[in-house]
Amino acid sequence: MKPFTLPRLAFTLVLLLSPLAHAEWGELTKDDEVFYGWDKDSVQTIHVSRLVWAITNLSSPTKMGNGADFQSILTRYRIHCKNDTFLKLSESIYERPDGKGRELYTVDKPDWRPNDTAIRPGTHLALLKKQICAPTQTASAQ
Repeated sequence: MKPFTLPRLAFTLVLLLSPLAHAEWGELTKDDEVFYGWDKDSVQTIHVSRLVWAITNLSSPTKMGNGADFQSILTRYRIHCKNDTFLKLSESIYERPDGKGRELYTVDKPDWRPNDTAIRPGTHLALLKKQICAPTQTASAQ
C-alpha cells in the first residue's frame, strides 16, 4: 500500500461511521426558503450544557462571497441550558442540502470562537434549546 492510502482509508471509515453520515434531521422550523433541523442522536450532556449538531438547508442555492453556490450549513453548537446562551463550535458550508456535496468552507479553530451569545426568543436556536434542555430543566425543578 502506498503511504497516502492508509490515511485516506481511515478518514473514509471515520466519515462512514460518523453519526452525521447517517443523521436524520429532526425539524425545528421550516418555510418555503429554509429548513432548520437538529440531530437528536448527536446530543451530548456536559453539566448544564448540551452539544448538538444542527443543519440549515436552503430551498435554492445561495452565493457565497467567493461566488460558489451553497445549500446547507452544518453547525455544532454548545447550548447553555441555564444561561440561555449558545456558542458555535464548528461550522461547515456545503454545496447541497443535508451537508452533502463538496464542503466549501469550514471554521472550527478555537481562536475563532467568540463569547457565548444570547438565544433570541422565537428563533430556531430557542426551539433547539427547548428540545435539548427540557429534561435538565424538569430535573432541576424537582
